[in-house]
Amino acid sequence: MILKDKIAIVTGAGSGIGKAIAIKFAEEGARVILVGRTEKSLEEVKNLIEENDGKADVCVADVTNNNKVLKLVSHIAEKYSRIDILINNAGISREIPFVDMPIEIWDEIINANLRSVLIMTKAVLTYMIDQKEGNIVNIGSGAAIRGLPGSTAYSASKAAVVCLTQALGDEIRSYGIRVNVVCPGPVDTELFQKSERRDYILSAGGDVFDPSTVANGVLFLASDLSKGMSSQILTMRGFNRW
Repeated sequence: MILKDKIAIVTGAGSGIGKAIAIKFAEEGARVILVGRTEKSLEEVKNLIEENDGKADVCVADVTNNNKVLKLVSHIAEKYSRIDILINNAGISREIPFVDMPIEIWDEIINANLRSVLIMTKAVLTYMIDQKEGNIVNIGSGAAIRGLPGSTAYSASKAAVVCLTQALGDEIRSYGIRVNVVCPGPVDTELFQKSERRDYILSAGGDVFDPSTVANGVLFLASDLSKGMSSQILTMRGFNRW
């Protein structure tokens, strides 16, 4: 129970890596605030957690909308008097060659993958700075370390998340707040299985991780197991490519 009584916000918690993180955190004693756009999937995750005696709440919100996020985070802070952990996991991928990429799609990906991190982090930091402690873990990608052909916008957005993590972690270290990023390679999620780049990625060899494996890495960074560690990249891959 290494997260006992912690208040943890997980965005994109309705499926994939976010779902696995939420379940893992609840198992370790945290009250998990499940954030996403689809209430049905969030409620399903909440039910799974509560069936195993965990604690979870559902908050439906578009994390690219600043006003809605400010209201969401204010509500959470008022209800629980603190926010201990933020996991910025929400994101999308649209696989279109760069020369064919409409600017509108590029903006959509950057908004979902980068702007959401900016907005959620700024909102939560208001409370973490007052607390003089807090822990933020961003979900990047192996594509942030080595850009993935056919996914230029996704790669660029996740690379930006990595650099944001490194710079911000150093900026706010004096407040007792840690910021780190996890960069997974292939993960067995619905998003990956439907990816047009799936065969290309798998052709390099290596393993496809279960989402629970990535959740273990996030748990390490979000807990005192990694005490003192900040501004760092945890790359989770079984081989040296994607």
